[in-house]
Amino acid sequence: MTTQQHIDIKFWLLAGMTLLLSGLMTLMHLEEFVTIGVLKQTTNYPFGRDGPVPWYYKTADLYAKVNLAFGLGFLSAFVAGIWTTSKRNKTRLFIAFLSTIFLIAIMFVDVQARFYN
Repeated sequence: MTTQQHIDIKFWLLAGMTLLLSGLMTLMHLEEFVTIGVLKQTTNYPFGRDGPVPWYYKTADLYAKVNLAFGLGFLSAFVAGIWTTSKRNKTRLFIAFLSTIFLIAIMFVDVQARFYN
């Protein structure tokens, strides 16, 4: 295997991970926004209750807005991933990947902060 082929494999692996992660997270968050914020299907959601739920479960509107914000953030990373993959720009693709990981980390830290306060 030549060095160029090895670099191409790393590039396509990074592109695949970036697009898969950011695409799935975009889909999950925007689907939640549509379900709660647009269609108003709030049954089986513990809005307004105390207990082991994140802070943004206070109201359905707040929950929808938080999911929209995360969905748009992940969508930005997804579009950047597609753009940089098509341009074969390794540096910017890595930045798109790091952006996706950063958003996932923010999401987990935000949820965990509720449980440790």
